[in-house]
Amino acid sequence: MLKAQSTKDGIEKGDAEKAIKENEIILFLLPNQSYSDKIKVVAGAAAKTGQRICYVAANKPSEVLSKDFDKNKIDIAKFYFVDCVTKSLKNSEKVVYVSSPKALTEINIALKKMIESSKADMTLFDSLSTLLIYEDSHVVIRFVHSIISAFRTMKSKGILISLKEETQSELIKDLNMFVDKVVELG
Repeated sequence: MLKAQSTKDGIEKGDAEKAIKENEIILFLLPNQSYSDKIKVVAGAAAKTGQRICYVAANKPSEVLSKDFDKNKIDIAKFYFVDCVTKSLKNSEKVVYVSSPKALTEINIALKKMIESSKADMTLFDSLSTLLIYEDSHVVIRFVHSIISAFRTMKSKGILISLKEETQSELIKDLNMFVDKVVELG
């Protein structure tokens, strides 16, 4: 595991960018206590590295993420969202709404359609830990294997996010087989 050092000079961000540039499928493990800050590091690195990013939002509404990214000078124009949190809004070119984070089939279909329609060269899935609230790890593992296969087939880099505290979970142990790199951001 590449363990990024937390410093004021941006080494952590540089490590995230390097991992994204050098690997097709990456699992970032983020600490629960600084999750919001670390997800911005990963999203910022993705925006610097990719041209079009499909962002699967299972934790926060896409509108909240957009405002937060914009406030933190992350190029929001590059992002397309599959929003699993906000309900019953009309889909647009930039956002597709899914009924719930537990609707894995619906997420899978929406994700593939958004990658295809936006021509996303990168997909950021935030977060696998959220899926474990709704489904057992075996179901989530099958789902993640399916989306990783889709990333590879559709030539979209995959960035998966999970909580660092989940490192002993069956999901994280099994994901090590499917990803090219695991990066732990302190």
